[in-house]
Amino acid sequence: MRVIALMCYKNIKFEIKFIEMHNQPEWFIKISPLARVPILMVGDDIVLFESDAIMEYIDEITSPQIMPSDPLQKALDRGKFEYASEIMKNMSIFVFSQDEEKFFKHKELLKTNFEQVEKWLENKKYMNGDQISLVDFCFIPVFVNLSIFKPVIQNCDLTKNLPKFNKYGETLLQLPCSKAARVPDYELLVVEGVKKINSYLFRSNPCFFKSIQQSNNSCLGK
Repeated sequence: MRVIALMCYKNIKFEIKFIEMHNQPEWFIKISPLARVPILMVGDDIVLFESDAIMEYIDEITSPQIMPSDPLQKALDRGKFEYASEIMKNMSIFVFSQDEEKFFKHKELLKTNFEQVEKWLENKKYMNGDQISLVDFCFIPVFVNLSIFKPVIQNCDLTKNLPKFNKYGETLLQLPCSKAARVPDYELLVVEGVKKINSYLFRSNPCFFKSIQQSNNSCLGK
C-alpha cells in the first residue's frame, strides 16, 4: 500500500498485478526472492523487492524528491520506516490472533507504539515538519487499518489521549494518494478474514462485525 500511495502521489504510470498469497502463481515465485509482495519490475530483467527499497528508488528517480538529503535525518527516517513495519506486524497479530493472551499482549505493544509516534510528532504536521516526506508514506497503511476497526480501537482505548497521533492519521487518510492506494474491497477483505478465522477480536465484538456485514449487504442490494 505504501508503494502504491507514493506512485500515485508522484503521478507515476504503472501496471499492477494483485497476488493471492495463499495461491501464488509460478511466475511470481520465480522472480520474488522472498516470495512476498510487493515487488517492482523495472524493464524485463530487474526485480526490486521490499517496500522501503522500492520507495527510495522511486523517490530518487522522480521529482520532487521527498527523502531528506541530510545523512543524519535520512538515517532517522529509515529507522522510522522499520518502526512503521513493526506497528503493522503488531497490528496484524492484534487483529487476527485467536488467542486472548496474545491479543492483549499486542494491544499493549500497540499502545506503546502509538505513544512513540505521538512523541515524534511534537509540534509537527508530518514526521519531519509541515511538508510531507518519504517516511510519512510508511504510516499510511497503519491508519488505513486503524480506520477499518475505528469503533473497536476506540473501545480498546488504543488511541485515547493521543491528539497529535490522531490528527496525523486524519491528515494522511485525506490524501488522494492514500485513498487511491487501497486494494479494491480492502476493508471488506480484512473484515472477512478476521471473521473467517474466528479471531479474539471478532469473538469479543460481535455487534461491530454484524453491523459491518449488514452494511455490506445493504450496499450490494442497491
